[in-house]
Amino acid sequence: MPPKASKPSTEPVADIIGRTTTASINIRVTDLKAVGRNEFLTLLHEGEEYLLLVKEIWREHHETKGTCTVVGSMPRTPFNPDVSVYKASPSIVGEALGIDIPRDEAVYAGLLSGYDEIQVLLPIKKLGRLFIVGKTGSGKSYSAAVIMEEFLERGIPIVVLDRHGEYSSLKIPAEKGSKRFDVKPKSYEENVIEFADLSANPGADLPIEAVLGTKPKDLVVSGQGTILNFRGLDLSVQEALSTEILHSLYKAATNREIPPFYCFVDEAHLLAPNRGKAATTKMMRLLAQEGRKFAANLVVITQKPQLLDTHVRSQVGTWIVHQLTDVRDVDITTQSTEGLSREWDDDIQHLDVGQAVIAGDAVKVPLIVDIRIRETTHGAIGFNPLDFAAPQAAEELERRRSRLRKSFADRMKTAVKRFEELHASIEGGTGRVPKRIAALSEELKAAELKLRELREENKVLKKELSKVKKQKDKAIKLAEEALARLKRRR
Repeated sequence: MPPKASKPSTEPVADIIGRTTTASINIRVTDLKAVGRNEFLTLLHEGEEYLLLVKEIWREHHETKGTCTVVGSMPRTPFNPDVSVYKASPSIVGEALGIDIPRDEAVYAGLLSGYDEIQVLLPIKKLGRLFIVGKTGSGKSYSAAVIMEEFLERGIPIVVLDRHGEYSSLKIPAEKGSKRFDVKPKSYEENVIEFADLSANPGADLPIEAVLGTKPKDLVVSGQGTILNFRGLDLSVQEALSTEILHSLYKAATNREIPPFYCFVDEAHLLAPNRGKAATTKMMRLLAQEGRKFAANLVVITQKPQLLDTHVRSQVGTWIVHQLTDVRDVDITTQSTEGLSREWDDDIQHLDVGQAVIAGDAVKVPLIVDIRIRETTHGAIGFNPLDFAAPQAAEELERRRSRLRKSFADRMKTAVKRFEELHASIEGGTGRVPKRIAALSEELKAAELKLRELREENKVLKKELSKVKKQKDKAIKLAEEALARLKRRR
C-alpha cells in the first residue's frame, strides 16, 4: 500500500508534462535546487500519496526535465497530469522504502544518499546471502567490515576467510566517531580470535595450524568473530584450508551442532572461479545453494563479479554494489541482482568511494547509500593490531594471545600434524593445483593480449569513423553549395 495521504508542507518542485502511466511520469522541474537524479518526489493521486524516484534528468530549451518511476505500489489509473509534484519528506521515504524498522532487528548500513535523516536499516532475517562487490579502492572491504561490526554487535557469530589480513583491524577502535552517522569508536578485541601464519602476521592470536585442531563449535560461538588470516600462505594452501573448514562448518550446521552464523569469503573469485576448478568451488556452491536452510549464511566479497562461479553468483540475495568500471562486471552485476536493470549501469560506474547501490532481498527497491563509517580502524593489507594499539592496549592484546595459545596448547600437536599432511598432499600429490594456477596465468596473459589488440583496433576504427564523418560533412557542404548555385542561376 502507498503511504497514507497527507497534505504537502512544502512548495511544488515540478509539474507533470506529457503522457502519464501507472508506473512513470515526465516532469518539468520548477525548483532546480530541490530535484536531482536518484532523489525522491511525491504526489497525490486518487486520495493516496505516491513516492517517485527521479531516474533521468536533462536540460531542453532552457528548461530542466526528468523521468520519474513509481517506488512501491502503483495506482490503478494513470497519474493526473494536472497535479503538482513535491519533494518527499524523510518520513514518507523511510516508510515507503521499508527501511524504517527496529534497530535491534537490522544491520545499519549507512545513510540514504541525499537524506542524512534516513538511516538505511537492512532486516537481518532477509540477509541469507550477501554479495559485496566493487573495484579496488571503491570501499567494498570497508563495507564488509561494517557488516561484520553490525553482526558482532548483535552477538551473531562470523567466520572470515581473510586473504590479505585486513580484518584483524576489528580489534582496534577508530580514532574518532561521526555525528553524521551516529557512530562511536569501539573495539571488538574480546570478540575476535585470529588464526594466521605468525611469521607473516605477528599480531594474530594463534598459528594457522591450530584451526585444524579446532572443532566447529569452538569456531562458531555467539558473539565471536573467527578470522582465518591467509596472508603469507600459497593459494593452494588457502584453498585446501578453506575447503576443510567450510566442509566442517557445513556438516556441523546441517547437524544443528552450531548456532546460525555468517561466513565471509574475501576475494571469492579466487576460491570459486568461473573458469578452471578450485578445490573450494564445490563447497562454495553448496553453501550458496543450501547453506541458508541450515543457517550457514554466505557473504561473498569480490572485485571481479565476472570471474566468480556462475552457480554462486546466480543465487538470490542482497547485493552491496560499489563502483565498477569494467563493462562486463557491470553487466554481470545488474543481470544477477534482483531490482537492477541496465538503467543503473551509469550509476554504478560513477559511484563515489564509500557509496554503494544496495539491491535485492533486503530492500524493496535499489537504494544509493552512503556507507556508515567504521567503529574500528580501517586496516590495509597485512594490518598488525599491535602497531596501532596504545601501550596498555598492546599489553592486553599480548596477554590475551598468551591465554588463547595456552588454552589451545593441548590441541596443537594434532593440528600441526594435520597441517603438515595437508601441505604434503598439495606438494607431493597430483600437482593439479600448481598446474591449474599456471594454466590460469596463461589464460590471463592471453586475455590481456587480446584486450590490448581490441583496444588498438578500437582506436583505428575511431579514426576511420572520424575520417568518414569528415568526408560526409564535406560532401554535404559541397552538395549544399552546388544546390545554392543552381538556385541562383534559376
